[in-house]
Amino acid sequence: MNNQRNSNKVINDKSFYFASCPRGCEQYLVNELRANGIEGKAGRGGAAFKARNKATVEYILNARIASRVFKEVGYFYIRDEKQIYKRAGELPWEDYITPEQTFKINTLLDGESKELFKSSIFLSQTLKDSLVDYMRDKFGKRPNVETTTPTVTFLQRVEKVKEGCKVIVYADMVGESLDKRGYRESGHRAPLRENLAASLIAETKWDCQGPFYDPMAGSGTILIESIIYFLKLSPAFFRLKKNTTPYSFTNHPWFQDSNLVDWYFDKVHEVMTDSQEKIDSIPSDKFFYNDADVENFKLARAHLLDCFGRVDFVNFNCEEFSKASVPAGFERGIILFNPPYGERIQAIGFEDINDFYYEIGETLKNNFKGSTAYILTAHGPLRKNIRLKTSKKTEFLNGDIECRLLKYELM
Repeated sequence: MNNQRNSNKVINDKSFYFASCPRGCEQYLVNELRANGIEGKAGRGGAAFKARNKATVEYILNARIASRVFKEVGYFYIRDEKQIYKRAGELPWEDYITPEQTFKINTLLDGESKELFKSSIFLSQTLKDSLVDYMRDKFGKRPNVETTTPTVTFLQRVEKVKEGCKVIVYADMVGESLDKRGYRESGHRAPLRENLAASLIAETKWDCQGPFYDPMAGSGTILIESIIYFLKLSPAFFRLKKNTTPYSFTNHPWFQDSNLVDWYFDKVHEVMTDSQEKIDSIPSDKFFYNDADVENFKLARAHLLDCFGRVDFVNFNCEEFSKASVPAGFERGIILFNPPYGERIQAIGFEDINDFYYEIGETLKNNFKGSTAYILTAHGPLRKNIRLKTSKKTEFLNGDIECRLLKYELM
């Protein structure tokens, strides 16, 4: 019943991968893979693809939508959890970890397999036992488990199939999630994940000709991601300028033993040089920031400065949106924002959230004719208070909150 794929002994041969992303962003991920020369197949929470190792590494450096990228170690079939130990003992562990390194294992069960197994922790422990015994038998010593900062992380995915379950074992390629670009290390409130913000911008299909405005920009995530989008900037730039090897794949034996190491550092140098040239050429009439909260205003400036080393190209304002005038220089552009709610509503002078959303609609209607506005808000009756006709509604999940991105053509 074993049908695992063989170890990829030809280092530059194609391997199987899975890139994860926020729910609702799968098609944007597939589009991004295709733009990088990789054909992917969308699934729940990500996309599977087959590509050469070099192409995947290059994609990781350019990824705006992906959260993580996993490389398939192998797969096998089981009828019960006890079979994991034997089947996993046939995987090429030495391609992904050495006895001197540390590791951890996460196990993910699909909906049907959750009904078959009582504990994902037990499945992780069984896989761990198989891995360490394999390495001990082969090298005379074994790697140790480290749950906080492991050298290598493995993902065991269990899927129910017709006759039992399919177990796919992946090695995490990236370490810290790719959506954590590295520009939000300081405290901030109600953050939007960076790759979700990138997906929202992709949905607007902004042609980069007109200006871009976030009138409730908070700590600046949407605005920063719009700058990355406009420049076609490698998001890896922010992490690479602090650490040239921030990714887990640089610890994998298959990578260290390949002819990719020198190529990788050449690519890092190329990313750093190209990114800085693009940042130095950002025009001063494209990006507009506003937020009523002074602390958010300060935080956004700090994030922008950390990202780009300059903030002079952003047109800043710090006023309540419904009371602010149209920013000087903004004309017929894209408006994209994620309005606040809860305590922040009261902090900016509104006691009732319905009144707040009504004022949003009135301000857009009266002040921004000729522009296109996109508003991300929780799914439900709240959007009706905007009282503008939506031309499109797109589903997204913001964490565990079901949301809609609402499009308004402001005629």
